[in-house]
Amino acid sequence: MAQPVLLYKSKLNNRGQTMFTKQNSRDRALEMVDEGLVSAEAMLTMALKYMSTDDVEDMLDCNELSERFDATYEESLDA
Repeated sequence: MAQPVLLYKSKLNNRGQTMFTKQNSRDRALEMVDEGLVSAEAMLTMALKYMSTDDVEDMLDCNELSERFDATYEESLDA
């Protein structure tokens, strides 16, 4: 039987009262992959389809995976 999905986690505040905080959705997505509920490829596909092309371009650039970090691209600019 599958485990229930926790949307909120409880914790005690500084007065000993129980507080509920919403779980980070990024952490939940990674947990779903770790638990085998969805494949990494399916999660990636879902994320890319949800993001705009500008978001994807920015993500690639921030992670130095865009064409401006490709040595052949830089060589073509020098020519």
